[in-house]
Amino acid sequence: MNRLTLKISPPLFHHTHSDNIAISCDRRRARRLTTFCKGICFSARTIAPLERVHVRVTDVSSLWSGALRFGFSSHDPASLVGSGLPRYACPDLTNRPGYWAKALPERLASRGTVITFCYTRNGDVVYGINGEDKGVFLNSVDIIRPLWALIDIYGNTTAVEFVGKNVVIVVNLLLKVFVKLHWYMVSFY
Repeated sequence: MNRLTLKISPPLFHHTHSDNIAISCDRRRARRLTTFCKGICFSARTIAPLERVHVRVTDVSSLWSGALRFGFSSHDPASLVGSGLPRYACPDLTNRPGYWAKALPERLASRGTVITFCYTRNGDVVYGINGEDKGVFLNSVDIIRPLWALIDIYGNTTAVEFVGKNVVIVVNLLLKVFVKLHWYMVSFY
């Protein structure tokens, strides 16, 4: 049976980011260069409802306290100026309309940890750690406008990368419905 497939690649990092961030050439990795703050970055494309974003912590430090902050923004990063971004996502951005983020507990942000998060159609952000669902992380996200992933490489978290394979969505159900509808219409007439 023919299948309709849709491939969605893992996100890349946007060119707009805080001054203290270096993005790899392939735009999959982001590293905070110095200090513990000014680590705000965004996905290069919008994230669809229920699309899971996978971020691996690739490097940590013991010099600071606190850890990665993540969530979503309804502001197109292309409309922002990297040097104009504040020092912190929380509370500097999250006190503004169109930004939703929260800190990951420091005990969960060790090297190799994969954080998975997505937003639901009712505006909740749910997350998981290393494949284990943890539940609702944030709520009341305005999903009317497009959303970009927002990541603040903060505190002991010093580098992250987007991970995951291309997601292939196979639309067999839609095809089955179409075939049944067609069969019904042919037999009816």
